[in-house]
Amino acid sequence: METTRVRLRFLSHPHVYGIILPINLITKLQLNPRQKVIISLGKKEAVATILLDKRNPEGNTVKVTSSLQNQLGIPHGGLINLKREGDVLRIGPAIGIVTTGVRRDSKNPIGSRTSFFQKLLQAQEGKGVFYYIFSPHDVDWDKKEVSAWFLRKGKNGGYTWRRVTTAMPDVIYDRIPSRSAENHEAVRDFKYKLANYENTPMFNQGFFNKWGVHQLLYPNPEVNEHIPETYTSPSLQTVRNLIKKYPIVYLKPKNGSLGYGIVKVVRTGSGYDVSYHNGSGNVKRHFTKLSSLYQHVFRSRRVSSYLAQQGISLMTFHGRPFDFRVHLHKNQQNEWVVSCTAAKVAGSGSVTTHVRTGGTVIPGNELLQQLFGKQKALMVERISDASIRLATAIELAKGIDLGELGLDMGIDTHGHVWMFEANSKPGRSIFKHARLKDADYESRKLLVDYSCYLANF
Repeated sequence: METTRVRLRFLSHPHVYGIILPINLITKLQLNPRQKVIISLGKKEAVATILLDKRNPEGNTVKVTSSLQNQLGIPHGGLINLKREGDVLRIGPAIGIVTTGVRRDSKNPIGSRTSFFQKLLQAQEGKGVFYYIFSPHDVDWDKKEVSAWFLRKGKNGGYTWRRVTTAMPDVIYDRIPSRSAENHEAVRDFKYKLANYENTPMFNQGFFNKWGVHQLLYPNPEVNEHIPETYTSPSLQTVRNLIKKYPIVYLKPKNGSLGYGIVKVVRTGSGYDVSYHNGSGNVKRHFTKLSSLYQHVFRSRRVSSYLAQQGISLMTFHGRPFDFRVHLHKNQQNEWVVSCTAAKVAGSGSVTTHVRTGGTVIPGNELLQQLFGKQKALMVERISDASIRLATAIELAKGIDLGELGLDMGIDTHGHVWMFEANSKPGRSIFKHARLKDADYESRKLLVDYSCYLANF
């Protein structure tokens, strides 16, 4: 049965488990006055009586008695969705974001990341959802409850955080912040229990490993034209073979992020140039022998934690290489869409286009317009088409629910599109750009839409 959006209010009635509906909603939901029905929120259920709202026979306001509200842990009133599924009348959906570092501090409940989560939760406006944040420590599995933080809009337009005990959610968005946090016992225990829990999908689980993604995609004829040649734990001979074949080779940490640890090797007429960022600045050195360069690079780096990858001669903008962060989301129809394409232009002397090493962010459309003019639409389509095919292939190969992806894409000097990296927990720093504010909001709304799809609302 289809989802119906209603306004939810509460009636102080401590002894009756009732839900009061106008006659038009009773008819639409194929219910009868005085009928007993199971009401559910997230993973909690209670038996309640359907009561006719005689004062307001028409309309979309639904009233729930205080005893039923307490039994189900309904956190607040307002705009919400109703859906009948068999003998159950569902209220919701309840969408939980799981993370670590959650505190009992109503000003900064997630510490320094509070503003990040506040922006995520603001996307609930007008969606009719219960949207909240919790940590693995906050779950009571026996009672099917979580102690969660909700963001509520005040009468003055500001926002306040409220901690409420509510139902275990219909769907969970994984925002565990790091690989080390992922290994905490509480997180591992939570994910193990959830895997054995009744029908509670969690999307964007875990982190990607560069080599793992390469192994999934390189054999796939649908997308392998976009994947650079790559080898794990590269020996000197592997690097030698690659640098003979390609004028540029990159050495990358398998589990790196933000461009940390990336080394660029360029073949020159007199030997090889190596460049990297060492924390205090960009370093560039020349070697006549590849063996000396290899020893230099791996004197403080473990070969087994590195990849060697074909370098791509990227197109340049004002003489500097650039690539794209393509942010993709699943929508409420379970289809991949591109929410944002941001161009990252390398800083002077930088190995990568990352902002922390001097790179700058420009809306992708603006850069493509300047470079391609009338051909811009063709390039936008080429990048979007490749990104959606890659996202589809990754989700299929991983066999897990993915609601968002951040792909690092580039265009070479021949106009061919390449993918360098896929992120299951993409950062949102590109959205700080003033002209990407709409894309930021669209991206956050799509997270809610996909959650509604997974929750079957």
